Amino acid sequence: MFMKMNNMINNFSVVIPVFNEEEVFLESANKIYKICLEMNKPFEIIFSENGSTDNTVKLIETFIRDKNNCFMINNNFANYGLALKNGFESVKNDIVISFDIDYFSKKFLLQALQLNENFVAIVASKRLSESEDERTLIRKMATSVFVFILKLLFRTSLSDTHGMKAIRKDNIEKEINNVISTQDIFDTELLIRIERSGFKISEVPAKVNEIRPSVSVIFTRIPRTLKSLFKLRFQLFKESLNTNNL
Repeated sequence: MFMKMNNMINNFSVVIPVFNEEEVFLESANKIYKICLEMNKPFEIIFSENGSTDNTVKLIETFIRDKNNCFMINNNFANYGLALKNGFESVKNDIVISFDIDYFSKKFLLQALQLNENFVAIVASKRLSESEDERTLIRKMATSVFVFILKLLFRTSLSDTHGMKAIRKDNIEKEINNVISTQDIFDTELLIRIERSGFKISEVPAKVNEIRPSVSVIFTRIPRTLKSLFKLRFQLFKESLNTNNL
């Protein structure tokens, strides 16, 4: 049976993991800040710095210097999942919105702040019929395979777990300490655990343009992601056995 949550969203936090973003950071950060101001609600932006080796840290420091609602967390080494986790654990507002520095949308921010009381999270899915996915064929194929395995292993109703998402802070706090995944599927596991706890997650169409193609990174991530997914499946199986034995 699905559970309901209070729909009142008075404020919001934005968590953005960043890694070697000097080419796009300032332009994107200024756009994001402007969009957040247009929401007319108190907000904070947390840049979770992910071990950058370029000038990203200096650019973040410059950007946040005169803003009392923007912060940086320095994670010292590259780990996407850890950057997200540390960012999520640092937020103080009702709903937590997460996206990459070069992939964000005012429309999605509005949708997140109008989240229906029946849902605790919202995900911008690249795989809905109304979505506009302009990535390369190989990246689309990688997403399709990932989602197929996800559904096979976890019987999730979600059609996508990567990309823009918003989650109520209360639900993050309930599940984040149970998450075992780091790197690529931290947010995937968080969503799966929230869904398995009886809460509903909404999906909306996404529009995706590939600004910085990275085919080589895909082939590096695939084996690591598959290993993480099977490790998670085994962990959830063990947890279900423990629950049944109580």
